Amino acid sequence: MIRVAYVEDEPAIAELLRSGLDLFGMEVNPIYGDGNEAYNAIIGGDPLIAECDVLIIDIRLPGGMTGLELGAKLREAGEARPILIVSAYQPPARSELEAINAHFMPKPFDFAGIVQKIQNLLG
Repeated sequence: MIRVAYVEDEPAIAELLRSGLDLFGMEVNPIYGDGNEAYNAIIGGDPLIAECDVLIIDIRLPGGMTGLELGAKLREAGEARPILIVSAYQPPARSELEAINAHFMPKPFDFAGIVQKIQNLLG
């Protein structure tokens, strides 16, 4: 089973992704509400995150850290798992994604599309 960690400040959107990916046999757990919470849990070795294969991060987060900034901090700390940045707004510049070795997916989610993207990221 593929396990996904999701950083999303909107609980309804987080639950939508959890329910949608569950239909495809993927588990979304844990879900973090902001970048600082996610960073501290990931770097701190939260047991739930240790089991995750992919990190999905919303680009707009509360708490003063964007999804791109979170991705950069995680990469600087040695995080090697695939990162998928998601947004309902303009996609980030390709150079911003390349700088943190991340990929992009627009919201609203096309579940078949996001499942395919996750599978591609995991090779």
